[in-house]
Amino acid sequence: MDMEIASLLTSAEIRVHLSAGALIACEMKRTWGKSAVSRKASFEFIAGERAIAMDALATWIADAPARRTIVWIVGTTEAQYFMLPWSPAHQDRVLRDAYARERFEQLYEQDASQARFCFAEQSAGKGQLVSCISNELHAELVAHAESAGCELAGIKPSISAVWDRFRDVLETEQGTLCVVDGDRQAIVRHNKTHIEDIVVKARGEIPPAPASRQGVFRLFSNAATREPASKPYANLNLPTRRGFVAAQDAAYSFALCGAL
Repeated sequence: MDMEIASLLTSAEIRVHLSAGALIACEMKRTWGKSAVSRKASFEFIAGERAIAMDALATWIADAPARRTIVWIVGTTEAQYFMLPWSPAHQDRVLRDAYARERFEQLYEQDASQARFCFAEQSAGKGQLVSCISNELHAELVAHAESAGCELAGIKPSISAVWDRFRDVLETEQGTLCVVDGDRQAIVRHNKTHIEDIVVKARGEIPPAPASRQGVFRLFSNAATREPASKPYANLNLPTRRGFVAAQDAAYSFALCGAL
């Protein structure tokens, strides 16, 4: 009987980071009101063969509790970003969406009707961060959640996931956030709550820190970094607890943004 009650009171949140060549998955199990990372796994794939990894992920999910949700964190190889300049007209969401589609087509020379857009919070007088994924990818993630018996709890770009997780720190300072996600890095310049600029490019060396007068330089990465004795940046780290060991589990850090 106790086992049956425990089963009824146990649920899981599956969090998956869709990176350049792998599905990096974590299971957060919640029992009797307490949650912990209960399983971690990575399903690698090469270009054109993601479907095989998706099937392997679905098989892995099948061992999760029957009550389960899934959150997708989409990496910078699949998500695109741009800034939408502020305008009073953008208070009207229809006008804002139309301008965002036009801006997207100018920047990427792609048909905006083939993309799903996600807008960050808007503040008067400040630009707005826009992220998007293809309709095809959105449909793939929705279909996978259904076939794996999961309630789809969210699809979020990795940069937005990092910003939201560390909002309490980032929005109190001016500076630069460098988000290293696999083979790419995003450089986000901000002044407290206002994101001024974002550039996504191929990963190289960690970019040089801006002058101190330009604020704090912070880094979030899914790879263990070799830190110099006197490093010019401050790491953003998830807490080591509840089944997550920062020194060993860096690869899972995007998947666990928002959970730890």
